[in-house]
Amino acid sequence: MTKKVFISHSSKDNKVATAVCAALESRGHACWMSSRDIKPGENFQGSIVRAIREAGVMVLVFSSNANNSDEIKKEMALASQSRKMVIPVRAEDVTPSEDFTYELATRQWIDMFIDWETAIEKLSQQVETAIPRTEDSQMAAMRRPAPTGKGSLPLFVGIAAILLAGGAAAFWLTRQPAPAVSAAPPPSPGIEQRQAAPPSLDSAKLEVDLWDSVKASNNAAVVQSYLAKYPTGTFAAAAKARLAELNNPARTVRVPPSFSCEAAVNQAERVICADPGLSALDAQTASLYRRAKANAADDGGTLASEQSAWLYRRNQCADAGCLRESYAERRAEIGRWLDSGAP
Repeated sequence: MTKKVFISHSSKDNKVATAVCAALESRGHACWMSSRDIKPGENFQGSIVRAIREAGVMVLVFSSNANNSDEIKKEMALASQSRKMVIPVRAEDVTPSEDFTYELATRQWIDMFIDWETAIEKLSQQVETAIPRTEDSQMAAMRRPAPTGKGSLPLFVGIAAILLAGGAAAFWLTRQPAPAVSAAPPPSPGIEQRQAAPPSLDSAKLEVDLWDSVKASNNAAVVQSYLAKYPTGTFAAAAKARLAELNNPARTVRVPPSFSCEAAVNQAERVICADPGLSALDAQTASLYRRAKANAADDGGTLASEQSAWLYRRNQCADAGCLRESYAERRAEIGRWLDSGAP
């Protein structure tokens, strides 16, 4: 039995995961998705465990939703226990949390939001390395039924036309003398054109799936990935309008840091004030500290001493990279106080 590609994704990213699945299956790689392949009445957790155990490789569709998903962390742990290769693909420009950084530290990312077609080809090649396609899997991909719904109506009309043309040809042949064996008539061009219609339907569906997966994103690079693939596509005008909206500085809401930028006294604070991402990170860390202090009860003095020592270390940073590492370290330390009231 040919092993499948297990598509790990947040339920909130079902559209982009479906687009990745469709692109892989169009290239002959059979896939398994919980949202599609778990039948009504089946045990959800048991089906996922079996699917991961039987899969040939896992493709992780990573996004801000996946970054906060406990279920995906469990799927990653199961893949590790089963020694499955995990290929992470980023649907958004998101930095992994501490948990995912540990799990994915040795794996190379594929960014889907920069160039969709190139990323899919690269992903297909890596899947091919993990699960070489057999002749049976390629034939199964060719026999896969066309999508149902409104989009299938033109296909049914095409099939009906083919059957009618075939019936007319059979009637005509019964009325004519049998031709010589060496004078076989060439295939009907009309029938060949109709038989070639399904791939164009697949292409249109892939475009719709890609647009559905990016149109609500707040990341300009994600929306740009649609225009890179379909510069004159059906949704090109909407994509350009969305890009203009995202690139409008007036719509950007800046989160101030926990201190006054007008009174910044060192290089670290000046770098934080100049970087919207670091400003927001400082505000979030300060909020976590306040929650931990309320949770620490009688041991608040120890927490306050930790905070003062960390601030001293943070202020030794002179660039954004050093500051991000410092904030990640402090957030992990504060997390221990939030979990138990003590480190």
